[in-house]
Amino acid sequence: MVWTESKDLSLLRTIAAEGIFVNTKAGSRERGAAWLNVASALVAESPTVTARSVRDRYHILAKKWKAKVGEGEKDMTEVEVLLEELVDLESESEKVAEQQNEAKKATAAKEKKQATEMRQRALERFGETRKRQTETEKEEGKKETKRRRSGGGALEWLKEKGESLRELKEKELQDKKEEREIQKMQHEQFVGQLQATQVASNDQMKMFQQQMLQQMQQQQHQQQQQQQQFTMLQHQMMVMMQQHAQLMSNLLKKDD
Repeated sequence: MVWTESKDLSLLRTIAAEGIFVNTKAGSRERGAAWLNVASALVAESPTVTARSVRDRYHILAKKWKAKVGEGEKDMTEVEVLLEELVDLESESEKVAEQQNEAKKATAAKEKKQATEMRQRALERFGETRKRQTETEKEEGKKETKRRRSGGGALEWLKEKGESLRELKEKELQDKKEEREIQKMQHEQFVGQLQATQVASNDQMKMFQQQMLQQMQQQQHQQQQQQQQFTMLQHQMMVMMQQHAQLMSNLLKKDD
């Protein structure tokens, strides 16, 4: 397929309307679907166009535009205006995605650290519980020996041992309950932070998109006004030339 300036203009207009760099992330399925939508919109004008071809063409145009920036040209075509806006949107989208990735990494590292600390505390509590259980068993063993020597108190010994085991079991259950509550709290904090980050990023992108669209509309309006002024000036020049020709014709007739 041969790309022309008019086809490039249609491509850039469709990309801007689709909001590829505002509503999707780089490398995501949504970004791929958006490029497919752009290709579908251009099929009527270019039947052989594909999602990959429109994406590659945009990247070529964007690369040329970035290389051209700084040459100092004041008057820009509509293609250049659209390229400038789309390149800015793409750059902002990449920055937001990078910030989100850094936030996720920081949250994951924090969560991993908290989980490690929690496991360490659980191991320490388990060690203390085992130590108390061993000491209790030793004490009970001494009591049992003493009772056997005395020849009685078996029922009382069983009752005390059952009470000790019950207390240990309750302690273990309480430790597990506290561990689950800590995990639940950490999960809720992580989800809350992630949601807050996503909401802030979406608000920033929407505001930036609105600003870019307003700038594009203003620039297009200015171009239309300049075109109208140029057309009016051409018309005035034609009228003046016709009047001048008529005047010369009249003068020649008088001389004859």
